[in-house]
Amino acid sequence: MSVRVRKKRNKLHLDIYIDGRRTWEALDLTLTTNSTINKDIWRLAEFARAKREQQIFSGQWGLQDKTSAKITLYNFLEKMGEERDRKKDRVFKVLPHLEKYPGGRNIQLGQINSKWFKNFQDYLLKDCDLSEQSAHSYAYAVRMALRQAVRENILLEDPSAGIKSISIPEPDREFLQLEEFQKLAKFPIGGNLGTEVKKAFLFACYSALRISDLKSLRWGDIQHTTTGAEIIKHQKKTKKRVSIPLHDSAWKLINDSKIHNRNEFVFPLLANSNTDTNKYLIRWTAKAGIQKHITWHAARRTCPTLLHEMGADIYTIQKICGHSNIATTQIYTKVADKKLRSAIDKMPEIEVQ
Repeated sequence: MSVRVRKKRNKLHLDIYIDGRRTWEALDLTLTTNSTINKDIWRLAEFARAKREQQIFSGQWGLQDKTSAKITLYNFLEKMGEERDRKKDRVFKVLPHLEKYPGGRNIQLGQINSKWFKNFQDYLLKDCDLSEQSAHSYAYAVRMALRQAVRENILLEDPSAGIKSISIPEPDREFLQLEEFQKLAKFPIGGNLGTEVKKAFLFACYSALRISDLKSLRWGDIQHTTTGAEIIKHQKKTKKRVSIPLHDSAWKLINDSKIHNRNEFVFPLLANSNTDTNKYLIRWTAKAGIQKHITWHAARRTCPTLLHEMGADIYTIQKICGHSNIATTQIYTKVADKKLRSAIDKMPEIEVQ
């Protein structure tokens, strides 16, 4: 085994040779025309080489970094969360519960075993007044930390491996059935913003756009071809490019017969509003007599569900929704109860004697 610093076109790399295999790793260090500065760059490269060699050596021989194993789980989680959102990320949200757990504030990574992890997981579920979802999420934050400790050779084994995760109930994934969709379209919402909320929601039922994509949708994202209008844009959440043909009814929702600048928002009031527009949706669906908790994401779920019921194959639906994983699309294509009934009714009859 060897790790050496190599120069290629003034850029420094690590040349790593292990068991007959050579790999290269960039150091993001570039030599200059100044010899004094270059000496410092070479020193940094040598420091990185020694550190990388130690990591490889420890991993190859299964050696534990016993010094790092003395760091507390609490401090390790804090370090993990340095670039995360302190208010929202589970890595930070678990810390108050860890601090209240007997000995949790001071327990070292090297002291944690499977029994401790199971007891802490039970504590989150039974003693912290948390939902199953939150308890599962906070326990997962500790699992993440322990796995990271294994990757850094601080721990030889993951103490949480083999411990069953907290079960969480399947969430309600509300969507509109076709009759509800048609019924909802007949009921207005008051005010200029309300009118645009209605228009955007129905548009999302046809296009499967998220609220973030509805707000960022510009006229330049809509193109007209020989087969009709279609949306071509990068999703705000995933950055993935999607191409979504627009149903004639969807185009009619936004077509005001005006000439628009390509940078103009399609839904300008929605794009510039700081109002919680879910409140509009709640009042609107209640007025229509629909007994469901409908949010913006219900529109995104409605589109693939209705497409599925109309006979569209799941791979086509996956492209429209912009899902990277087909398993995600399978969750969205929830089958309505009436379709389950229809499928069961197609089973052959038998005579029992």
